[in-house]
Amino acid sequence: MKLVHSFVAALLLGMTSIALAEPIKLIIPTAPGGGTDGYFRVLAKEATPFIKDPIVVVNVPGAGGTIGVAQMVHASPDGQTLAAVWLGPVTVSPHTMKVQYTPNDYIPVIQLTSAPYVFCVHPEFPASDGKSFIEELRKNADKYTYGNDGAGGPGQLAAERIFRAMKVKARDIPFKGAGETATAFLGKHIDIYVGSVPPILQHAQGGRAKCVLLSSADNIASLPSATGLRDLGIADEETILWRGVLAPKGTPPAKIAELEAGFEKAASAPATRKFLDDAGEQLLIRKGAALRQYIDKEYEALGKLAKALNLSPQ
Repeated sequence: MKLVHSFVAALLLGMTSIALAEPIKLIIPTAPGGGTDGYFRVLAKEATPFIKDPIVVVNVPGAGGTIGVAQMVHASPDGQTLAAVWLGPVTVSPHTMKVQYTPNDYIPVIQLTSAPYVFCVHPEFPASDGKSFIEELRKNADKYTYGNDGAGGPGQLAAERIFRAMKVKARDIPFKGAGETATAFLGKHIDIYVGSVPPILQHAQGGRAKCVLLSSADNIASLPSATGLRDLGIADEETILWRGVLAPKGTPPAKIAELEAGFEKAASAPATRKFLDDAGEQLLIRKGAALRQYIDKEYEALGKLAKALNLSPQ
């Protein structure tokens, strides 16, 4: 009888521990829907077997993602509040609007994905690859218009970073996102689409768009005709649409290590890999000092660019 009582007590204790487990609050600083929200919802589900505490996803949209990141940096540094981000609120928005945090206020836990911005033109455009595209812009300064994801957004900065390095000019037309940019491009209201791969991929495959240039150093399999920046001799000017997880400054190293390991395993799960494959994105893991160095370098480069473009907040 004592054995039975002991078993029941242990079972109840275990159930109580599970019930009292504090969930991890994973802040996604966008509205529901879209690539970033979709990816991190899949990741959170796949991370459940690898991270001790349950994960609850919370959308905190607004101000280019900076409101959600601000909530994370001001949370208790116990590893129970994290932010699931893309480059925008980390290395772009701090240079184009006033934000309530600096790079020193968070710990980059892990980078998980990598995808370039892509430059696509209409089929009749007189260029077939990145080199001929740049030459056409060079011969016709400010003749062509390009759509992007908003004034001071990552798409605009990615484009201007390349154009300035190659000493060419095009007129930017801001939209609310890549989907709106694609619609304007397909309607021939702008000459060049600059945005993420998914909204334009099927149109490129169907011959309605000709994708000629990438913002990444190297080519990608889903758009083999698009030229990477390495072939233009400006690999250091790449701007990548990356996604990763941040934690508040002061989070214990042991907790960071647990989160890092759990999310890395979840990133390789079949469902998570399928999400990336369908979106034309790649799995790319960076962590620790390498990730901090990468973010700091990008932060500095995009800060200089924003200042040169007079995008810095007044």
